[in-house]
Amino acid sequence: MRMILWKGLMGALVLASVGLGSSACNTSKATIDTFAKFTSSTSPGEMFDADGYVKQSQKARLFTAVAFENLEQDIARGNGEYLASLAVLLNIPAGQLAEFRTRAQGIYPRLFASDRRTAESLLATLPGRMEDH
Repeated sequence: MRMILWKGLMGALVLASVGLGSSACNTSKATIDTFAKFTSSTSPGEMFDADGYVKQSQKARLFTAVAFENLEQDIARGNGEYLASLAVLLNIPAGQLAEFRTRAQGIYPRLFASDRRTAESLLATLPGRMEDH
């Protein structure tokens, strides 16, 4: 049962990636490459719990890999729904959201340097991560 659920989930993710890649939904090869690198470097046991759901500790990583370019745009602006969603996944308190946005925008060049364009690098460099709160 668990293997069927895992295969079904991976099939859905692959199908979604192909669909997003072929549509005009602000998704490019860079986003698909980032997502592919993320999924290839993460074993199923690390990402999913026994019930087949994404573990709480992995939700921000998965979201960042899928929404990487949208996050880049939001961080450049210092505002946006993707950045707000990431703040929720990182457990940033509502009262500190404005500061989180400002700090992220302030280090935009470091977050998206050409040699660091990965979801893992973004999360490792982003200020106000879960461990800080």
